[in-house]
Amino acid sequence: MANAVSGVAVSEECVRAFQELRAGRLHRFVVYKMDDAVQQVVVEKVGGRDAGFEDLAAALPADDCRYAVYDLDFTVDDATAAGAAGEAPRSKIFFISWSPASAEVRSKMVYASSNEGFKKELDGVQVDVQATEPGELTLDILKAHAT
Repeated sequence: MANAVSGVAVSEECVRAFQELRAGRLHRFVVYKMDDAVQQVVVEKVGGRDAGFEDLAAALPADDCRYAVYDLDFTVDDATAAGAAGEAPRSKIFFISWSPASAEVRSKMVYASSNEGFKKELDGVQVDVQATEPGELTLDILKAHAT
């Protein structure tokens, strides 16, 4: 389905990988990119459940834009939790718009104009994060958005 603003389509593979992350909990993260013809968004990399945030960060190029989703597991204090420490497990799915300053202007424009349309295809995203450099995308920042 093509995005009305940018004309960029979203491949079925993108939605399937997201559903595997959200419902099947098969993946920790998925990184998406525009195909070489800038006609559609495709899956670039999938991180298994054992992958960490560092693996996601390493998958984002320093000089080009990407979209990513990341499934963050964390705990919150809960007096009714069964755990000995009174902590309840939680999970949030983040949509990450990665647009480094060193990326080409055209790439930034295409990713920015396709952002909302692509997010709509990923039903279940809970938190939106935009980052332009590694210091804006850390595990601590995600945890702060999660709670």
